Amino acid sequence: MEDQKQTQQNQEKDKSQPQAHSQRSDTASPRRIVGKRWMYPAIYLGAAALIIGLMYLKTQTGSTSPVTSSAVDEGQPASGQTAVLKWQWPADPAAHTQVSLGFFPEKGTPQQQAATLVSYDNGYYPHQGLDIKAASGQAFTVLAAADGKVTHVYADTSNPATQFKGQMVVVTSPGGYEEHYESLSAVKVKEGDTVTAGQPIGTSGTCDFEKSQGNHLFFAVYKDGQLVDPATVLPQQQPSS
Repeated sequence: MEDQKQTQQNQEKDKSQPQAHSQRSDTASPRRIVGKRWMYPAIYLGAAALIIGLMYLKTQTGSTSPVTSSAVDEGQPASGQTAVLKWQWPADPAAHTQVSLGFFPEKGTPQQQAATLVSYDNGYYPHQGLDIKAASGQAFTVLAAADGKVTHVYADTSNPATQFKGQMVVVTSPGGYEEHYESLSAVKVKEGDTVTAGQPIGTSGTCDFEKSQGNHLFFAVYKDGQLVDPATVLPQQQPSS
């Protein structure tokens, strides 16, 4: 009887051991793995490597070309930048020219404004540019003040406009600038020509609007369609021959 009872106890013990082992296997093993200190850093490093790999693959398969430093190395303006426009005095240095009538200052004193009015046909008009004359009062060669493209030429003396303001040349330059050369007696360029600073544009002359100025060049500058004082862009000192 005792042997039968002992055998029954041993069988019950054997049945309980696999279940306990199974419970330890189900709970102790994951805890042991997660409890390792290197587990979380390894996960982070793996995720970072995956993200970097995807970014690299995208750059290799994309259509964007790599950026080079050739523009900087060669002194060329970078994309989106405009080269600085260089200005020079618009008259032959040998003529020893000077400003005979300046630009009308809207915010100037009454005396400054009165000194820059043009008298014509019993009226007074604000002067919209610079009148430039030679010291001798004689005609002189008019030069391009900046690089640009000739966009308009009014050289037909039968045109009332050219009789009123003389023959005229308009040059469009980078940066939104436009230069007007008026009161010319002769023109040496044509529409569509590309000119560089210092290149001859024409010859100074006279016009009906400013008879009192005699032989001179009327020079006006526009920036983005707005008149500006040419003295703000031209060299402060006139060149000497």
